[in-house]
Amino acid sequence: MTLTNNGIRLSPTAISLYYDCPRRFFYVYIRKIPEKPTAAMVRGTITHKVLDHFFNYVNIADIQEGDWQIIWKRFKKVLFSLLEAEWKTIGKDYPDCYTSKEKKKEDYEETKRFFDFYAAKLAFSLLDKLSTMNKGSKWFETELKRFFYPKDRELKLRLDDNNMSGIVDKTLSLFGKGIAIVDYKTSKCPLPHYIPKSHLKQGKAYAYLWKEKFDELPKHISFYYLRTGESVYYPISERDVDEIKQDIKEIRSKKPVPAEFPKNKTKLCDYCDFKGFCWKKSSAARQ
Repeated sequence: MTLTNNGIRLSPTAISLYYDCPRRFFYVYIRKIPEKPTAAMVRGTITHKVLDHFFNYVNIADIQEGDWQIIWKRFKKVLFSLLEAEWKTIGKDYPDCYTSKEKKKEDYEETKRFFDFYAAKLAFSLLDKLSTMNKGSKWFETELKRFFYPKDRELKLRLDDNNMSGIVDKTLSLFGKGIAIVDYKTSKCPLPHYIPKSHLKQGKAYAYLWKEKFDELPKHISFYYLRTGESVYYPISERDVDEIKQDIKEIRSKKPVPAEFPKNKTKLCDYCDFKGFCWKKSSAARQ
């Protein structure tokens, strides 16, 4: 199915942004006005990179049942080392968006807490799984690795015919029952056990990409919120994929002019790079 009427390059992030504010989508994806990098963006990028590289530096083949806290400390050490190395490159590999050394240090320490809890959860889950496995089985190591290691990490899905792509943080094999997609979130979630609508829209778009690419519907999307250590699951259905198809069709049908992309005034407008474009009295001349 080819959906490229107006040639706009789409992604799950783009579709989510269109859902939040069509006018901001217009400025970013049609006018292609670059948004200013923020400290939150930099930390988010670093966090995703650390979580991706973590699995390159841990070997669980020789882990046996024991004190889960020992495994936790081992995992934490790897995560902290990776974080420290990446954080030192802020100002070189990453723009330094921090207004003070105090705020930069505060974010660094908070990110360490995110990883500390992540390591604890991962270690406890691994030891719990080990307690149910047959260590004498010839499939023991294979099954253990399949449980622990992601099936895919930072996987780029690209649909050239649809002019759409996206990068999936992680996928998990569900032992003969398909795959699950995992999306890491460093942003705040307003409620426990809750998926914000914009996150859900993005997750459904990842499921759409997967279905189009592999002709397989993911079983669920898991949003992992690092601030709370909570995973919130959403089961994917064909209805969700159809919803994204309609979103794409709607976006593709738009003419590339501001009037086709209405403003969505919210309290977040105060933090938007394009606030002056939208709400300044003479903004019509700048659109």
